[in-house]
Amino acid sequence: KINKTVLITPNEGLSNQHLEEFQASNIEAEIFSKDSKGLFESNNIEIIEITKLGEENGDKTVAVDSFEENNLVFIDEGHRGAKGDIWKVNRDKLSANGFAFEYSATFAQAINSSTGKKKKELENEYTKAILFDYSYKYFYNDGYGKDYSILNLSEDSEDVKQTYLTASLLSFYQQMKIYESSKSMLKPYLIEKPLMVFVGSSVIKSKSSITNADKEVATDVIQILLFINEFIKNRNESIANIEKIMSLDSGLNKKDGSDIFANKFSFLETNRLEAWAIFDDILNIIFNGSSGRLHIENLKGVDGEIALRVGENEYFGVINVGDSDKLTKLCDANGLRIASRDFSSSLFKTINETTSKLNILIGSKKFSEGWSSWRVSTMGLMNVGKKEGSQIIQLFGRGVRLKGYDFCLKRSRAIAGRELERKYQAVETLNIFGLKADYMRAFKEYLKDEGVPTDERVEFVLPLIYDKSYKTKKLKVLDLQEGKDFKREVKLDLEHSDIRAINKKVVLSLYKQVDVL
Repeated sequence: KINKTVLITPNEGLSNQHLEEFQASNIEAEIFSKDSKGLFESNNIEIIEITKLGEENGDKTVAVDSFEENNLVFIDEGHRGAKGDIWKVNRDKLSANGFAFEYSATFAQAINSSTGKKKKELENEYTKAILFDYSYKYFYNDGYGKDYSILNLSEDSEDVKQTYLTASLLSFYQQMKIYESSKSMLKPYLIEKPLMVFVGSSVIKSKSSITNADKEVATDVIQILLFINEFIKNRNESIANIEKIMSLDSGLNKKDGSDIFANKFSFLETNRLEAWAIFDDILNIIFNGSSGRLHIENLKGVDGEIALRVGENEYFGVINVGDSDKLTKLCDANGLRIASRDFSSSLFKTINETTSKLNILIGSKKFSEGWSSWRVSTMGLMNVGKKEGSQIIQLFGRGVRLKGYDFCLKRSRAIAGRELERKYQAVETLNIFGLKADYMRAFKEYLKDEGVPTDERVEFVLPLIYDKSYKTKKLKVLDLQEGKDFKREVKLDLEHSDIRAINKKVVLSLYKQVDVL
């Protein structure tokens, strides 16, 4: 006999997300509260965070023994606590004489990060209890989710950072431009309005006061704000950077010396807009205004939210952090324009609304779980370390979600007869721009373990014609340009040269190299 049905989550954000999903599916559920009678009388599913289960009752915890041991337990993000800490002990008690169903995208990573005897115990426990294994390799190869493009600039040098971040903004602008100009065509594919997410590693820690160290060292979030401010304020420099990127002279190269943005902006190239026109359009489409200064407004009455606007235009972005008061003080110390405004409801929670004008979300790695959106299309990662690999995989999972044609969850390239024209496929691609984010190695190892190819894909566009004799079979063949005779017209002279006699300069490229995946 089952006593209770309990859903365990890692945080309040996920608890509220599950509650909304239960309500949408007409399943009776409630957030657990010690003050309610639900523990003893209700048949509702009880949703509780793992942090609120303890050995004894406390101000913010409930004794795990209160639930008895014969429960049906669902454990979201099951990898949390898999290393064998008290969390796992407590959740195991709930189902000692019942049944536990755990799910996670990163069980393997959590178990592999354990060592010695504990790792062996976890392997023995989990490998014989896998009901369904559908790892990313299968998900991707079956055509599900967005495609992806990952870049990482390992050196945080000021001379190229502004260009690199401008390129991330330009990439997002291309997605927005496709979405805004092709709504009727994209409607059957259920493409959501694109959203750019900046994620930093360091955020403001709660302190009684702002220290000198805080003032001297801008956090990742402030660096992002400084970039946006510089982009909007310095029109001529921003236009020059856009011109460099579009003309493949960005100074940011792959290991083979080619510009990293080759073939990245095919839709924008077909529009043939001048760099100044692109800049003006970015202000309108992304920043909701044609001119003005960046304003940073601390929303009083809403916990941990800061709104962004240009001039007096509608908000274009929101920052979701732990301590908004201290962050705004640091913004002020870094020369950014700040203000406070009374606000009654969460701006962050309106992002998924169809009428939302919010285009940019900024915060910490808290977005890796407890938040869900179909909109995420471009990510900027700041100073995210390789030790945080599993969190990056979770964050990656937020971005590759795709409704797809007729809600089949697949990208159009994987649907016979429904493939979008190539220049439109940017809206089905997650673009990740890492800045001094040493996660690339961990991410490559993860994909390699999954069996997903990690070598960069090089695409060659070959002209194809129909030869008359093959038309009936519809076989595409390669041919020379009409009227050309290669053997007669092209002469190849091979001759030996003494390298010491060649009067040429040796060129050393000091262009910044970018890791590409």
